[in-house]
Amino acid sequence: MGLLPAGDDRGAGELFVGDGVRAEGWYRAWAGDGLTVVTCDFTILVNTLFGIDTRRYLTVRGPAASEGRAGAADPVAIAYIETREGWVTTPVAAGSHFSYAEVEYFEGALRDAFSELGWGPIDEVSSLLADMSHSVGWAPGALSALDEIARVNPAMPGAELVYEGAAKMLLGALIGTATACLPRERGDRVGILAAVEFASARWRGRVSQEEAASVAGMGLTKFKRLFKQATGSSWGTFLAERRMREARALLASGAGVAETAREVGYRSPTSFSAAFAKAFGMSPQQFRNRSVMAVVNVEPETISRN
Repeated sequence: MGLLPAGDDRGAGELFVGDGVRAEGWYRAWAGDGLTVVTCDFTILVNTLFGIDTRRYLTVRGPAASEGRAGAADPVAIAYIETREGWVTTPVAAGSHFSYAEVEYFEGALRDAFSELGWGPIDEVSSLLADMSHSVGWAPGALSALDEIARVNPAMPGAELVYEGAAKMLLGALIGTATACLPRERGDRVGILAAVEFASARWRGRVSQEEAASVAGMGLTKFKRLFKQATGSSWGTFLAERRMREARALLASGAGVAETAREVGYRSPTSFSAAFAKAFGMSPQQFRNRSVMAVVNVEPETISRN
């Protein structure tokens, strides 16, 4: 995508720089034990298809310090779990600007860090954190850790130690967030995480709250209380929001409304359109048209890796 390797970044990772034709700016990446730290500030100059071979990890990202946050009403970090496998392409429109600090945590590091929470598959805690990311207070300490990463001069002595320390501080914030929202009793904690995993696997279907409570090993009343405490949502809202996030991704990739409705578990395009409009303030067709218009001139041969 126009970011070319520039070699060792003065002792702290790898530096990529824009070629001046497809992109301008820079992108830095430093690999630690079970994690990768990234900072960047670049602009895409031509419509591009960005390609990536996805793996299973949890990403935490926040705006770079250079953007400034003094005037921001709701500064937030963004967390999401990437579980797709294989080659994935995403259209990026000319003029798109990226400036952020990011840490990617891979399964081994996450499993060790969250072991005392009754850790099972990576999707459990990661999905829980991702679904909490809309809240400003979802991970106290996350933004300060990302700020510290963004401000590091890679030429300074011990830059790698700062990256590693900040990344561990951020992971500690995530653990603290999960600990605070999950039940204290280990059996209840494992049960709620099992329900979150159940939601991740079955969100397209019409799975009842009673089924989820059974998976969690709880009575319905107790499950309702503990699930909302952990996720901030009722079971039904949790599933609906998951469907809508997937719907946005499908529509942005060019899928039709009827196809999207079917893929996210709605029996009719009409009911899906009503739910989508209520969630986002526009019809799925309007959202799709805007997304497609932004990338209509993208050429397939521009696919490239960082």
